[in-house]
Amino acid sequence: MSLPQQHQSKTIPPATHLITHDNHAYDSIQNSSSTQTTLLSEQAHINDVFTENIPKRVGLSDMDGIRYMIFGSLFILGVDSSLFPLDTVKTIIMSERSRQLHKQNVFRMIYRIAKDEGILRFWRGLFPSVIGSFPGQAMYYMAYESTQEVVDKVLANNSSHGAIFTKGFLSGACAEIAGGMFYVPADIVAQRLQIQSTRGFVHNSRLYSGPLDVVKKVLRNDGIQGFYRGYFAYVGAYAPASAVQWGSYELFKGILFRTTTFLETRFRINSKPIPAKENIVNGISGGLAAICAITANNPLEILRIRTQLLESRNKKDAESIRRGYVQLASSIFHEEGWRAFYRGLRVRMMVTIPSAIVAMSGYETIKNWSMDNI
Repeated sequence: MSLPQQHQSKTIPPATHLITHDNHAYDSIQNSSSTQTTLLSEQAHINDVFTENIPKRVGLSDMDGIRYMIFGSLFILGVDSSLFPLDTVKTIIMSERSRQLHKQNVFRMIYRIAKDEGILRFWRGLFPSVIGSFPGQAMYYMAYESTQEVVDKVLANNSSHGAIFTKGFLSGACAEIAGGMFYVPADIVAQRLQIQSTRGFVHNSRLYSGPLDVVKKVLRNDGIQGFYRGYFAYVGAYAPASAVQWGSYELFKGILFRTTTFLETRFRINSKPIPAKENIVNGISGGLAAICAITANNPLEILRIRTQLLESRNKKDAESIRRGYVQLASSIFHEEGWRAFYRGLRVRMMVTIPSAIVAMSGYETIKNWSMDNI
C-alpha cells in the first residue's frame, strides 16, 4: 500500500532543498578555508618583513675614494666646528683638579666664562683642531671601511646580529688607532688653548699667544714626542669607545630597520611609507650607540686629557709622566674620589649624542653621494 501524499512530502525532502543546503555548506567551508589562507599569507608576509635584511651596505669598493674622503671630512668638520664650544667646556671640566668641581653648575660656569672673556673664548683652539680633522677624519673612515670589508670576508658575509656587531666593533677600533695619529697632535695644541684663560692655564701658570706658540714651546720642551704624549691613553680611551659605538650602531641599525619596516607594513595608514625612514633609523641608532660608548669610556677619557696636559717641566707632572697611567688613575682616585672619573659626563652627552645623531645620518648620506654610479 502506498503512503499518503502528505506523508511522502514530510519524509522525503525536495531535491532543490538538498542542493541548496549542500551549496551553503560548501560555501561556508570554502570561505573558512579562504580566510585561513589569507591570515596565514598575511602572517607569512609580516614574518618576511620583520626578518627582512637591511638595505645592502655601501662599502669602500662601491665608492669613489677621493670623493668619499672629501665629502666625509667636510661634513665632520662642520659638525665638529658647530659643537666645539661644548667640547671646550668638557675639556675645562675634565682638566680641573678639584674635588669640589663636580658640585659646580655647568651652565653657571659657561655664563661666567662668556661674561669674563667673551663668547669667542669657546672657539679658542678650533684652528689646530680643524687642521688635524681633515687628515684624521680621512684616515679614520678609510680604515673603518677597509676593515669592514676584510672582516666581512673573514666571516663569509655572515649577517647574524653577532657578526654585524663584531664587524662594527673591530672596524671602529682600527679606525680610531689610525685616526689618532693625526688627532692626538692636534688635540695637544687645541687643549692647551682651550683650557687657558686670560690668566693662563687653569693649573699651570703658562700663557700661549696662539697655536704656533704652542707648537714651538712643545717642540722646545718635549721634542716631537711631546705631540704624541697620551697617544696610548688616547687609543686606550677612544679605541674601545669607538669599537662599542660602531658595533652598537651597526647592530641597532639592523634591529631598528627591521622593526620600523614591520610597523610600517602592519600599521601604516593609506599605504604610505615612513618618510626618510633610513635617515631616522641611522640617527636614532647613532644616538643610542653614543650613549653606550660614552658611559663605558668616561674614566679613560679623564686619564687621556690629564695625560695630554702634563708638562715635563712641572715637577708633579714629570713624576706622573714617569709613573704612568696606573699611578695617575690611583692619584686621581685618592685625591679627588671616584666621582672624578665621571666628571664631564653630562657635558659629553650634550656634545656627543646630537653630534652622533647628525653624523651617523649624514655619514650614510655621504656614502651614497660617493658611490661610483652617481
